[in-house]
Amino acid sequence: MLDDELHFLLLRAFNHSNRRIDEAIRRIGLLPGQPKIIECLAEQDGRTAKEICAECILDKSTMTGLLNRMELRGLVRREIHETDKRSYRVFLTESGHDYASRIAAIMQQADETAMQGMSETERETLREGLRHVIANIEQEGKE
Repeated sequence: MLDDELHFLLLRAFNHSNRRIDEAIRRIGLLPGQPKIIECLAEQDGRTAKEICAECILDKSTMTGLLNRMELRGLVRREIHETDKRSYRVFLTESGHDYASRIAAIMQQADETAMQGMSETERETLREGLRHVIANIEQEGKE
């Protein structure tokens, strides 16, 4: 039965969660991909585009388009990197920080909905298990 298959459960959980998050994100006027970038910069502002790509699992062309749109909307600003003039660092603007707070609330609600009825021990066990699954899959991709 498919409900016993990990890949199916992961896909199903992702689809349900992603749909709800996407609806909430669109209501606040952001496009898919933009919240990940804002969250990434809220965690560590001034990352390079390459660092953001790696952290958000985005390809360079997608990242460039998203950053261009975000810069036009006043969510981020770019500055030439101090030591590598061929690259730039990306920073959240005041508006970007405002959106970061709104995104954090949306994601917290999504997480709470997903883990409703679970004890803190069960929640941590789930997070640890998913980190392990991710590490296994990422390692296999490097071999």
